[in-house]
Amino acid sequence: MEGVKLKASEYAAITNLSLNTVKNRIRAGVLKGGKEEDGIWYVYLSQEELDYIKGRREVQEERDKSLQGSLENLKSTLEGSLIATYMSALMQKEEQKEQLLHELASLHTLLAIREKEMEFLFRELEKTREKCSEKETENQKLKEALSEMEDKVRELQDTLREKDYLISQKELEVQRVILDKEKELLNKEMELTALKIELDKRKRKE
Repeated sequence: MEGVKLKASEYAAITNLSLNTVKNRIRAGVLKGGKEEDGIWYVYLSQEELDYIKGRREVQEERDKSLQGSLENLKSTLEGSLIATYMSALMQKEEQKEQLLHELASLHTLLAIREKEMEFLFRELEKTREKCSEKETENQKLKEALSEMEDKVRELQDTLREKDYLISQKELEVQRVILDKEKELLNKEMELTALKIELDKRKRKE
């Protein structure tokens, strides 16, 4: 099926719709189309759809011509002129009414789509909130685990300080023992020296 790209303004002209109505229907997805890179709105139709719309337009124009002819005939008399004026005004009101109904239908369709989009966004927002809640729960667990680790680190630091203190005490005790041994050794050396001196004196006397 051959496709036809028609400017939205042209589509509006052959369907007796306003340009805004056509754009709203495109936005709502009622009509296939969109705004292209040239900044112009287009409607995408099949050739059959375009032929049908043009045919319906021609029938409408023929009917309007027929009514217009009848009105012209009525205008030949004063009473007929008043009737014709009234009918013309009535036809204009009917056209305006139909135009407004078309626009209202498009707006209702667009509103329904927007409501669906809002529902989707609300669902996504709820999912995001649930994910945020899950993340907050995970963060709380991580904070608790971190707090436990910090407590363990403090306990280890306290234990390490106690060990360091004990080691320091042991080192002091070892140093005292070494000093005592060195004193004993020094005393022994002094005793040995005294004995040597005494022994030398005895040898000289002999």
